Amino acid sequence: MMMYGKLSPPLALSADFQESIDAAYEYFQNAINNRAKRPVLFDKEVFIEAREQIEGRPVGFWHAVSLEENHQFRDVLPCVNDFSIYVCGQNCMSAHRQVRIKCETETRNLCLLRASRLPWIVDIIQLASRDDPSVQVWRKSSGSRASDKLYLRYNQDGADYVLIFSAEKRFYRLISAFPVFYTREKADFDRDYQSYTWSYFKR
Repeated sequence: MMMYGKLSPPLALSADFQESIDAAYEYFQNAINNRAKRPVLFDKEVFIEAREQIEGRPVGFWHAVSLEENHQFRDVLPCVNDFSIYVCGQNCMSAHRQVRIKCETETRNLCLLRASRLPWIVDIIQLASRDDPSVQVWRKSSGSRASDKLYLRYNQDGADYVLIFSAEKRFYRLISAFPVFYTREKADFDRDYQSYTWSYFKR
């Protein structure tokens, strides 16, 4: 199994798409959606959106294991060297497994690569909270009355993964968590980190 430095191995997937999604959900419920087990980020609780339920599962789960429908991978699939490519049937291209979120206004394609990386959410929160140098941290003002956005990025050892939070007064609300695929997105995050580097430990 391929190792990713300080990050846990990806979740083991079965040869069945639905079984893999179910296994990812079991992990999500036990390690991320469980407030008693969910790690604290710096001085605040991490909030997971669970009010909206789809097929009996919180929208935060579905968002973490899916891609926006308009993602296009013309030359190479992100999972080309990952076991998930043998199970998903190129779902990011063929869109045979989808979920509709935000009161059915947004359609997303389920992604087993993203599903298998759910443990990295916990890992990166824990690393950042220990001030581990493997995690880049930056905070961007959203302007007007919107809350600042807090970014955590682990980009080494063959993994590039980012967590995005809304920095609320009493908690950090997890907005998104995903592997970074696109060259332009990587460059944008590199630039933002240089411009907005932030440390809880140096305030």
